[in-house]
Amino acid sequence: MATASPASPGPALPGTAAALAPLAERSVPEVDAAQLLIDGAFVTGTGEAIEVGFPVTGERLTTLTSAGPEQIDAVMAHAHESFGRGTWRDLPASIRADVLDATADILAGQQAALIEQILFDNGKTRPEATIDVLAAVGSCRRAAQHAREDAPTVLPVARGVERHIVKEAAGVVVSITPFNAPLMFAGLKAAPALAAGNSVVLKPSERAPLLARAFCAAAVEAGVPPGVLGLVQGRGDVGAALCAHPQASMITITGGTRAGAAVMQAAAPTIKNVLLELGGKSAHIVLADADLDAAIPAVGAGIFRNAGQRCFSGSRLVVEEAVADRVEAGVVSIAESLCLGDPFDAATQVGPLIDGRAVDDAAAFVARSCEDGLDVACGGGPLTGLGGGSFFAPTVLLGARRDSYAAQEEVFGPVLTVIRVRDADEAVEVANDSRYGLAGGVWSRDMTQAMAVARAVRSGYMWVNTYAAVFEDVPFGGFGASGIGREAGQWGYDAYTELKSILIDTTGGSSSPVFA
Repeated sequence: MATASPASPGPALPGTAAALAPLAERSVPEVDAAQLLIDGAFVTGTGEAIEVGFPVTGERLTTLTSAGPEQIDAVMAHAHESFGRGTWRDLPASIRADVLDATADILAGQQAALIEQILFDNGKTRPEATIDVLAAVGSCRRAAQHAREDAPTVLPVARGVERHIVKEAAGVVVSITPFNAPLMFAGLKAAPALAAGNSVVLKPSERAPLLARAFCAAAVEAGVPPGVLGLVQGRGDVGAALCAHPQASMITITGGTRAGAAVMQAAAPTIKNVLLELGGKSAHIVLADADLDAAIPAVGAGIFRNAGQRCFSGSRLVVEEAVADRVEAGVVSIAESLCLGDPFDAATQVGPLIDGRAVDDAAAFVARSCEDGLDVACGGGPLTGLGGGSFFAPTVLLGARRDSYAAQEEVFGPVLTVIRVRDADEAVEVANDSRYGLAGGVWSRDMTQAMAVARAVRSGYMWVNTYAAVFEDVPFGGFGASGIGREAGQWGYDAYTELKSILIDTTGGSSSPVFA
């Protein structure tokens, strides 16, 4: 396999478009300047101007204004007041569920338009954008189901005392969402929090900020009362102000590990609850007895789909020596055959990274890996032949050790690091030699061996003979630097609640310990 210089652009790939239509030649959805939701009304921010780019060409898509300090205080005050009054939390759970089902209906009815917005805002391909919309709809429906099914747990009477365990809303929840699936994460965080009776303030990433408004608009139209759901726009300073705000009860973020650490620091003085879904360096293990015809395409898709911009991307290929040559060659062949280009083109398999900063980060990662002795089997740099867009060639790095820079550090892009191992035991050791523990996968025809590996790897999510098959009713989250808590399913609903024990003496007070 040829070694490429990380300083040179990646190769021109089959099916890659020679040029991309500028925004002036596209039907761009109108973007409303009012991108904040405060007390039930959409308003324009009073803070700094933020340019929103079009990842496909690098042009400015729109400019929005972030929330000013007084607007941050206002949205938090309304959320706090609405929670204190019980405007939403004291409604019957069935009514909250009906509102969330109605939100799902509205989003589903807007599916085609929302997909178009995601392509402009985020640059992901149409199939990936479709998943984004369907996941947001599904989050609303599942949250509604959990609200309807929520009931106290009643333990058997003991010493004449009835024992009831109930779930109560946590309070005002600050939800900070990432750029890589902007609509999905708005639904994943806001829907269960609302279903449980909380007030919620959303803060999307400034790198893909526009879909959070679509979610909030659907929720308001469906009947979420004023003040219960807020939306603010802005950079990290706005997120920091929300996290440190004394009226916030809980913070949830999906983002990088450093951002998660900052959230924990902000939460510490007032002991806020946190739900953190953070970075990953997921190990995709292929053992010698695996069905390679199935495993190799899954390895390629596991790192290159969504241009590698997924927290659970299988960015470490841990492959048994006996089959390493074939697996490496197969994945390189996939990387070199993928069609990069305009996500509006149905033939495109991989779209751009979110922006030029992401391209620079990926290029720096590859350069540092080469300094560490790794070889670039394919890709290795940005694709400049497509114009001004933020495209990066699918890249495979060979020759990594378990302690290599590329094996230890997260890269949010289409870069795969390959580590060869002797056997399944060493594969587990390599997989666990990481501060991250978000996800992973293992391929083996021996189910006893596969399950042993799956149990031994320290991660919150493990796939066996598949990769990236995600389900809404299965808890998702990580160990170690990959976060705290779980999202999705019943566990994702429970995360936004506090447990209360109510003890009722049925004997006239004889259970009370008193002085003799």
